Amino acid sequence: MRQYLQRRSLVQLGLIGTALMLGACKLGGGGGSSSSPAPDRGYQATIERTTYGIPHITAEDFGGAGYGHGYAIAEDNLCVLADAFVTFRGERSRFFGPDAPASEMSTFGTPPNLEADFFFRFIVNDQQVARFREAQSADVLELLSGFTAGYNRYVREIRDGMHPGRHEACRDEEWLATTTEDDHMRRLVSLNLAASSANWVEEIASAQPPQAAAATRSLMRSAPPQPDIDPERFRLGRKEGIGSNTYAFGSDTTETGRSLLFANPHWYSSGIDRFYQVHMTVPGKMDIFGASIMGSPMVQMGFNNNIAWAHTVSTAYRFTLYQLQLVSGDPTRYVHDGVEKALEAVELTVQVRQEDGSLSPVTRTLYRSVYGPMINLAALGLPAWNEQLAFTLRDVNLENTRAFENFFAWNQAESLNEFFDIIQQQVGIPWVNTTAIGRDDSRALYSDITAVPNVPDSMLAECLAQPLGPIVIQVVPGLPLLDGSRSACDWRTDADSRQPGAFGPSNLPHLFTTDYVANMNDSYWLSNPDQRLTGFDGIIGREDYQQTLRTRLGHIMVRERLAGLDGLPGDRASSENIRKLVLNSRVYSAELLKDDVLDTACTGALTASERQACDILANWDNTGELDAVGAHIWTRFWETVQEQQLNLYATPFDPAQPLDTPAGLNPAISADIRSAFSAAVADLVADGVPLNARLGDLQFFPKPDESIPQFGGEGSEGYFTVLRNSHLHVVDFPEDGPVRGYTLLSGSQSTDPNSPHYADYSKAYSEKQWHALPFTREQIETARISSIEIEE
Repeated sequence: MRQYLQRRSLVQLGLIGTALMLGACKLGGGGGSSSSPAPDRGYQATIERTTYGIPHITAEDFGGAGYGHGYAIAEDNLCVLADAFVTFRGERSRFFGPDAPASEMSTFGTPPNLEADFFFRFIVNDQQVARFREAQSADVLELLSGFTAGYNRYVREIRDGMHPGRHEACRDEEWLATTTEDDHMRRLVSLNLAASSANWVEEIASAQPPQAAAATRSLMRSAPPQPDIDPERFRLGRKEGIGSNTYAFGSDTTETGRSLLFANPHWYSSGIDRFYQVHMTVPGKMDIFGASIMGSPMVQMGFNNNIAWAHTVSTAYRFTLYQLQLVSGDPTRYVHDGVEKALEAVELTVQVRQEDGSLSPVTRTLYRSVYGPMINLAALGLPAWNEQLAFTLRDVNLENTRAFENFFAWNQAESLNEFFDIIQQQVGIPWVNTTAIGRDDSRALYSDITAVPNVPDSMLAECLAQPLGPIVIQVVPGLPLLDGSRSACDWRTDADSRQPGAFGPSNLPHLFTTDYVANMNDSYWLSNPDQRLTGFDGIIGREDYQQTLRTRLGHIMVRERLAGLDGLPGDRASSENIRKLVLNSRVYSAELLKDDVLDTACTGALTASERQACDILANWDNTGELDAVGAHIWTRFWETVQEQQLNLYATPFDPAQPLDTPAGLNPAISADIRSAFSAAVADLVADGVPLNARLGDLQFFPKPDESIPQFGGEGSEGYFTVLRNSHLHVVDFPEDGPVRGYTLLSGSQSTDPNSPHYADYSKAYSEKQWHALPFTREQIETARISSIEIEE
């Protein structure tokens, strides 16, 4: 069994080891925040916890709400948060040495500590943090100030010996310290960059000019480049699987004739970027429940008594690459509109812990162009920084200071119209699609009105860098490598742009409908298959293209539901049937091709193991439920087929039938299918994995000392129920009652093994026990398991 788990991607299975290198520190060593701790002021909050430890925070003002949130999340996740503050300050090497991974999983990947230190000091520096702070409203700053104070209160309590037995991984370490408001703003800015600069930590931190004596041949005299570019490398998280599912149903498609919403992010199971559930109430101003990405004082995805919303990772690119023409003889100068310009050189020093515990400084000079940081793309097969050219990156979300205001305004929205007005006014959402519904509103909303570089398709003919631009955009559709020698190739600005160089809302996709909208991380194009969104620029997303198996299954499940063909009562969506559908663990690749595969692979001379595998798969119900027998055989076979990049289908993709094509097994690859099947079975046998094993005996949540089985699988295999399911909610608005929300949090609220809420929510998810979220005062009091009042 263990060998089987090791064979599959540990990230895919959510089985990354949880021995996180934990840390936080007081300011030190050259690049940290220079601001003082949060100023003393009065904060007060009541924290009531209900089932699974969910905190319900009541305060008289936004500062108090932040104070309660900061204290509660520190109580549950102190060591993970403290570790993150070390990272975002760029001080990991000081405490943990240069070579260990800076995270086990995160939006910024798993770079070595030293590379992460240089990146965060260079990109999320004090000047950048100050610029973002200055752009925030007084209310957002009040919330942030309270959050900082609440976190610091809990740190002081731990330092004073309170809460014995808790947070043993960090409570006695030298690097556990209080934080500043700038530390928390730095965390927010870093989160803003998840789909852009933070996706390129090592490439930015390692970008260096060539030595003067090591002149390289001119690109124009060299053979045409042969880039080795994996399109997955450009995804948020640098791999398949980080994404989400969402449905929003309008009045025409629900049993009640009132709207309904499902949120289902596929997100990180550990580390700083995991979700935390919180309910914050400031009477008369805000009453919001939802999921906050840890370290954020506001809710990113949730509901109040009037609106509910969800997010999925968008296909739009949030950055572009520029190719610079360098000045002959000086690779730190470039030509822009015929004028020579010097790259900005920034010298940074990081203190690095040595094996004997001493500190030694490491200094590196990093560079910026007028567009942004220099970037080393040699690992993608593109030329290294040489005497003739170099690459630089412009990041729309380093210039987008509105994201936090946008989320915070949503936390207080009172109608779907107001919610959409905020979208259009701010255009601040950094990298996700949004679906939403409202009380007494018949419509469902889909929106990718977000911060996107304004690079219309009309620019590309004249502005793709030569000869590399056409190659890159062919491999990674929608991502332009632009000519950085001419300002004519700078990003455009629309009449309604909310920041220079970004698309205005009128040129970005959205859809209101009384039918339904959905997104499973393909583009905006098929948000509703009968109301397609078309005519948008390629940097936002693709149109008329083959959808993933997960996207197809997501829409097919709705189609079957609305036709009454899924075995459930009725022919409309309801909270009850959607909660069943979304966790059904169907495997669409098996539904499409298993019978054909067995007809091909299970004939002729077979080994005893192959015959057993054939029999098991023939009786398998094509799901990844806990008791499914055969799911792991199909998974190994599918992984083998995908690695071989076979032309699987007999019927090619037809954009007129995007949910039903491609289809059928290509008879021309019969020999390859038999070979892949034999190899998959042989691998399992060699790994000691029983062919007749239950899936629930093979995959578990990443909880040391807790064997919690996990259903589901990979989206690439056609699972809608994905292993990285994290926070989920299903929300509707009964006509004569308060909002009704059912939630799950697969990772549980706390990362502290000694917390009573370390694994309880994970067990509920494993058992598909949706939690009816207490929202009203009466519901909270009935479900309350503890209550404290804190103030300072």
